[in-house]
Amino acid sequence: MYSEITAAIQSAKTAIEIVKAAHGLSNHSELLSAVTAVQIKLTDAIASELASQEKQAMLAERVRELEKQISEVEDWKSQIQRYMLFQFPTGALAYALKPEQENGEPMHYLCTACVDKKKKTTLQPHGRGFHCPECKINITTKESSPININRGSHGGSWMSS
Repeated sequence: MYSEITAAIQSAKTAIEIVKAAHGLSNHSELLSAVTAVQIKLTDAIASELASQEKQAMLAERVRELEKQISEVEDWKSQIQRYMLFQFPTGALAYALKPEQENGEPMHYLCTACVDKKKKTTLQPHGRGFHCPECKINITTKESSPININRGSHGGSWMSS
């Protein structure tokens, strides 16, 4: 952008010098040639200015995009700080809402896979655990109770006779 501005200034200076030199010309063809040269320099200066404005507009748009991204990252960080990684008895992990961060919300868990993708998806109760409606995974949070395989009145298994 600096080079375009410098080129525009230089073109304007050259145009002024050509006009001053043309002022003293006595020959009509030399005067027309000088005017043409001035017009070319002015056209170059205008083109440089337009290119500079276009670059400036592109840079301003890029700054707006980056500011939006920074704002989204900061917002995400403030949201996720309300949670802590929690391990269920089964070893499954989820992000649990910190008790002091409830702000009137009921206790809930977030899917770790979704949090890794910067999505805040609340896990829903499902069977012996939770289900993520976004990525469709099931998280088992309760150990299954052992099945009693003794069936007879003698305490034996179905295979004993």
